[in-house]
Amino acid sequence: MDTESAFWTRVQALEEHLDRLDYTALSTMSDADKVTAMTRIRRLADRMTAGAAVVTDAADKANATDHTTGTPLPDFLAKTEGRTPSQGIGVVKRASKLAHHPGVRDAALAGDVPPDHATAIGEELGKLPQDQLSPEQVDRAAGLFLDRAATTPPGQLRKATKKILEEVAPEAAPSPGDEAARLAAQRNRAVKDRRLVWGSDGEGSTWFSGQLPDLEAQQLIGTLQAFGEKGRRAERDEAKALRDKRAEGHITDSQYVAARLELESREARSTAQRMADALVDMVGLLASVDKVPAAGGQTPRLVVTLNYQDLHDALEGKIAAGAVTGAAGEIPVDAGSLRRMCCEAGILPVVLGGESQVMDMGQERRLVTGAIRRALEVRDGGCIFPGCTVSADLCQAHHIIPWWLEGPTSLDNLCLVCRHHHALVEPDRYHSRDQWRIIVDSDTKIPRVLPPERLKKHLRKSAEDPNITRTDDPTQRENSARPTLVA
Repeated sequence: MDTESAFWTRVQALEEHLDRLDYTALSTMSDADKVTAMTRIRRLADRMTAGAAVVTDAADKANATDHTTGTPLPDFLAKTEGRTPSQGIGVVKRASKLAHHPGVRDAALAGDVPPDHATAIGEELGKLPQDQLSPEQVDRAAGLFLDRAATTPPGQLRKATKKILEEVAPEAAPSPGDEAARLAAQRNRAVKDRRLVWGSDGEGSTWFSGQLPDLEAQQLIGTLQAFGEKGRRAERDEAKALRDKRAEGHITDSQYVAARLELESREARSTAQRMADALVDMVGLLASVDKVPAAGGQTPRLVVTLNYQDLHDALEGKIAAGAVTGAAGEIPVDAGSLRRMCCEAGILPVVLGGESQVMDMGQERRLVTGAIRRALEVRDGGCIFPGCTVSADLCQAHHIIPWWLEGPTSLDNLCLVCRHHHALVEPDRYHSRDQWRIIVDSDTKIPRVLPPERLKKHLRKSAEDPNITRTDDPTQRENSARPTLVA
């Protein structure tokens, strides 16, 4: 059998064996056998990935898809595999790097080195001064990279290039002056290539993509991680505060359990979610201390163009809230988000003519003035949610009786809540769901938070527990029945 025939015969055999592989056998395997099966099949997958890269590189070097379909390989992959053109380019580039050196390629095909490692090694071998190295020196460098691959992540392999070059060809290694020049050139390229772009995914989210020079990126990453760690510390402090309050009798067992259950939902956030929240918190902090610079004569703002009655109807959920105009253009907004935005909003009255031309524009009136904000920070000290330790500067002023239901913008109708808990206490327009609520204590006039009624079946009843016996108090019963007291 000739080589090409053998190739196709074995490809067909692979396909047939994969078709016959019965994964229901996993249900009867011991845990040890499951681990063995996982390890072997993952290694087979790596070998197939390496094989796909080698074949892709061969097709690229031969311009095979151009000759057979009139389509460059990246576009061919985009069309036939549901990729974007840029993703197709990435596949071709990675394949070229993996197949760059025969020894590295064969190690990947044999499963001795994972595809990601082989790709990183091929990329670094391509950076070596080829005109100053003999084939034997390149092979030795490849071997040293492969030796490190067993215990080194792909990203760390890239940092070994300089040391490996000094070992295999010290005469070709850059001098201190050359290295300084290389770093300067690298920095210039990184500064030139910096970018940040974004766009809508059409499903209610905005995507971001970009890159920064290493120095600036580390500053941003460090700041995000600091905010993320602050969140973790706040969760630990909140858990301790809840325990202390329960031990000291300031909250009941049922209040403790209810708040602890809510806290667990935040503790379960992934690292990626925490970093996204950290970015939002950074921006919120800048805005709260008036550190956001003006652009076009005014600080960034969100603009909702509605007549006043439509605004009230949208806030009540009677009509769609419409679109909000911001830096990224017009985006749809739901009623709940619009209600939260309006808690500290500036209302700018605009008179429109018959063709919706702006005929007159009044002065912006902020719902929460600076003086009220400072008083709230003194009184509440931070988020009022039980156990929450988010500081006042990261909190939002919240109307207990919503202003769009004629609730006054006054100290006794406002409280501070963090961004997360603001969403948690945001009322359901139709009061169709049982949720966390804020009421004002009739004696102290201080707002406090009540858990959902549905939590009661999970909580131990106590005669001293106001959350369990609350409806026996006529004043509390009246307040809890009034939708305007829920915010």
